[in-house]
Amino acid sequence: MRQSDRKLSSRARLMVSRSRLALVLVPSLWLALSGPLAAQEPTTIEDGGRFGVRSAYFETAEGVLELYALLEISLSRSAIQAIKSGVPVDLEVTLSIDRKRRFIPDEGIAKLVLRWRIQYHALSERYLVSNLNTSQQTSYATLETALAALRELRGVPVLDVALLQKGLPYEATMRLVAEVEGGLPDAVRWMMFWADWKRTSDWYTWTVRT
Repeated sequence: MRQSDRKLSSRARLMVSRSRLALVLVPSLWLALSGPLAAQEPTTIEDGGRFGVRSAYFETAEGVLELYALLEISLSRSAIQAIKSGVPVDLEVTLSIDRKRRFIPDEGIAKLVLRWRIQYHALSERYLVSNLNTSQQTSYATLETALAALRELRGVPVLDVALLQKGLPYEATMRLVAEVEGGLPDAVRWMMFWADWKRTSDWYTWTVRT
């Protein structure tokens, strides 16, 4: 065999070897990246238990309307796993007070948004709850105790009672939202395009007594 033929034959064998190697490596790389994700059930916050506002009412203290509420916070398996993996999950309570009117749109009197972030701190092996309104942070030994601390709201100031006129109809609405924090890398979100990162409760409504 001529030397040029031997060179062509060697190059051909090399190209075939590289092609075979690519066929082996590409699926292996894909399995390494997507295997843990594909092995899990579709990620969703919606597969949890009860979630929302169980009860809510106002009390007046020193001329200020204060909120008291019980929340039902049951996170899904995927949301719990996200927290345990260090991914923060945000909880948000939105409260609105409106003056009810018959023939024209209701008048907005007050709106309050309360936000917390739950995140696992691997170094201390504790769950951190950060109040995003006040920047106050508390740590808990277990996720359940962290969630339990958020299930009851007591004496949260909302507005000055003087802003409500006696005899007029007012209505309060309140809901709860849980969302995997946007700090999750976009690349991961893109790979897990089927994921549902947010859970929103129904509105809880009650009449405000003046």
